[in-house]
Amino acid sequence: MANWIWHPGSFELYHSMLLHNRRTTTRTYEGGTRKSIYYYPMWRIDGPRHNAILEKKATINKPEVLKFYTNTDTANMVVDGKAYPRDSEVRLEAGEHTVVLQGYKKLGFPTFYVEGDTFKTDRTYVVGGADDKAGRHAGYSDYYTEPSHSPEVFRFCYERMYPVSKKEINGGTLFDFGKEVFGKITLDNLDGKDRFVALGESMEEALDVEFCQIGLNVSGDYFLSEPVAFRYIFVPELTGVETFVAFEFLPLENRGSFECDNELVNKLWDVCAYTMLLNSREGFFDGIKRDRWVWAGDAYQTNLVNYYLAFDKDIVRRTVRILRGADPITKHINTICDYTFLWIASVWDYYLYTGDEDFVRDIYPEILDMWAFIEPRLDTDGMYKRQPDDWVFIDWSTFDSNGPMCAENMLLARAYEVTEKYATLVGDDKWAEHARVRHEYIVSEINKRYWSEEKCAFVDDYKSGRNNVTRHANIFAILFDYTSEERKEKIIKNVILNDKITKITTPYFEFYELDAMCKIGNYEYMTNMLDSYWGEMIRLGATTIWEEFDPTKKGIEHYEMYGGKYEKSLCHAWGASPIYLLGKYALGVIPTDVGYKRYEVKPNTMTFGKISGKVPTPNGDIFVSIDKEKCEVVSEIDGGTLILGDKKYPIIKGEKLTIKL
Repeated sequence: MANWIWHPGSFELYHSMLLHNRRTTTRTYEGGTRKSIYYYPMWRIDGPRHNAILEKKATINKPEVLKFYTNTDTANMVVDGKAYPRDSEVRLEAGEHTVVLQGYKKLGFPTFYVEGDTFKTDRTYVVGGADDKAGRHAGYSDYYTEPSHSPEVFRFCYERMYPVSKKEINGGTLFDFGKEVFGKITLDNLDGKDRFVALGESMEEALDVEFCQIGLNVSGDYFLSEPVAFRYIFVPELTGVETFVAFEFLPLENRGSFECDNELVNKLWDVCAYTMLLNSREGFFDGIKRDRWVWAGDAYQTNLVNYYLAFDKDIVRRTVRILRGADPITKHINTICDYTFLWIASVWDYYLYTGDEDFVRDIYPEILDMWAFIEPRLDTDGMYKRQPDDWVFIDWSTFDSNGPMCAENMLLARAYEVTEKYATLVGDDKWAEHARVRHEYIVSEINKRYWSEEKCAFVDDYKSGRNNVTRHANIFAILFDYTSEERKEKIIKNVILNDKITKITTPYFEFYELDAMCKIGNYEYMTNMLDSYWGEMIRLGATTIWEEFDPTKKGIEHYEMYGGKYEKSLCHAWGASPIYLLGKYALGVIPTDVGYKRYEVKPNTMTFGKISGKVPTPNGDIFVSIDKEKCEVVSEIDGGTLILGDKKYPIIKGEKLTIKL
C-alpha cells in the first residue's frame, strides 16, 4: 500500500499554520455588543515548503506499472530522466531505475502518490536535488494511504451528538451535552435576527453572556459553526431553538486499560482517557476551549501518556515537527526556554518506547540546529541564564528567576544527556563527546552551586543570596538522578513532604512530582494525590481534567484564571498523567531497551485492591493482573521479566505466567 508523501515537515507546518490561527475569544464593544474575534498566536507560525523534490533509486526484477497522482498541476514524475505529468501511467522493465517527483504549489504544499510495487510512494523516498538537507526521508502519515485522500485536509471523524437536557432560563434556551464536547454546532429554528450565542465548559460560563470566553455570532434561521469546545450552549432571548453537534475526533483506539477495586480511580482513568481523546488532533493540544495550540511542555507529558493509552506514533511525530517549526530559529519553542529543552528530551522518550530509529535520524539535523540556537545564548559559564526575550515558565509558582535558574539548568543538562544518545545512534562521535562533557559539567555545577546545606535542598538561584526553595528543581534532581542518594533523602524530607514549601497547583507539575515519588517507591504519596487532587475534580463534576486546581477555592472561583472569570481550561491534556502513572507504576510496565526489546513488569496494587489492565507496545500488548493471591501476566511480545519483590521470572510471549503470592 502506498502513502501520500511530501517534503518532510510540510504537512505538519501547513496544518500548524491553520490550527494556530483558529483561536477566537469574545469581546464587548460599544453598546454592549458581544462578538467572537480572532486571537493572534503568541509566536511565529511557519508555513510549509511550497516546492518539493523527492527521489528513489532501485533495481526491480520484474516489470511494474507506475500510476502518478499529485495535488497540483505544477508537478512531474521523472522516470530515468523523462518527465511525465499528473495521472500518467508508466511501465518499467526489469532493471535499475530512478524516479524523481517534483512539484510546486503556491497556496499549499505539493504532495505525491505513486501506485506500484518497488516504487510505490512511502518513506523510502528521500529529499533530492539541491536541497540543503538532501537525503532525509520523505514526510508521510499513516492516515493518507488512498489516492482519494488529500493531505491538505486533516482527516477527522464525525459523530452526531444531541444534548442530554434542554431548558428555558433567563428568557433563553440552555442546552447541556452532559460532558465536554468539541465539534461543529448546528442551530435550527432561529428567528433570523443577529445574535450572540454563549458557550461554556460550565453552566455558569454559558449563562454569563457578558463574560463567557467563547461564543458564536449567529444570524439567519439556521447556523453551522466551525469546531468549538463547550459543554453548555445558551441561546439568549429565544426559545424553541434546536441544536446538535458533529463531534469531531481522531479514531484513536485506547489500547491501554486499567481497572481496580477503587471506583473513583476507575472513573478518573476514563476521564483522563476522554481528555486525551479531545486533545489528540493535528498534534497534542493543550486544551480545546481557549488556546487550541500545541505547547512543548504539555506535549512532553501527553506523549508519555499516549505510550500507555493509544500508542499512536503518528501523532507524536506530528507534534514534534509542529513544535520544531521551520528555519531559521529565532526564538525558543513557544518562546519558552524550558519547552525547548523538553522538546529535545521528548524525542528520546519517543525512541525508547517505539524503537523508531528512522525518525530520530530524520529529526537529528533539526536538533543540532536547535543547539546552534541555544548554545550562543548560554552565559559565560556555559549555564542557562534568562535572556531578555526568553519566557521562563517551569510552572505557575513564585521563583527566584532573574539569574541562572536551577530548574532550567537541570532541563538543559537533560537535553544534553539525551543528545549524546542521539549522536551516538547516528554515529556523530564529535557531538556525542561534546554533549557528554557538557552534561557532566552542568550536573556537577548544579550540585556545587545550587545545593544549600542550610536548606537541605537545591535553591532557585545561587547568585541572588535569597536561598529561595521551590519544589521544582528538587523534583527534577530526583527524577533525572542528578544528585546523590543522601541528598535525595534530604529533599524528600525537607521539600516534598514539607508543607511549608509552596504546594503545586497544576496537574502539569504534579506529573513530575508523582513520577519522582513513585520512582523512589513512595506510592502512597501518589495514591493520596489521586484522591485529594484529581479525585476532588471528579467529585466536583469534572468530565475532563482541568488546567489548574486549587482545592481551597469554591464555586466559580475554580473557573478563574489569567484575570478572567472563565479563562481556565476545563479540558487540559497535561492533566491526564494518571494514565501514565498507573501504567508505569501500578501495572508496572516499563521498557528497559528501545522499542520494548526488553522490558520489566513490576506490578504494585498500591491501595487499589485488585488491579488489572494492559499496556500497549509497538508489536503487541502486555496484560497484567495482580491481587493478594496471585499475579498473572500475558504478553504478545518477547523480552520481558516479571519482578515481584526480590524474585524475577521470565515472561514468554503468548504464554500465561501465573505466580502465587
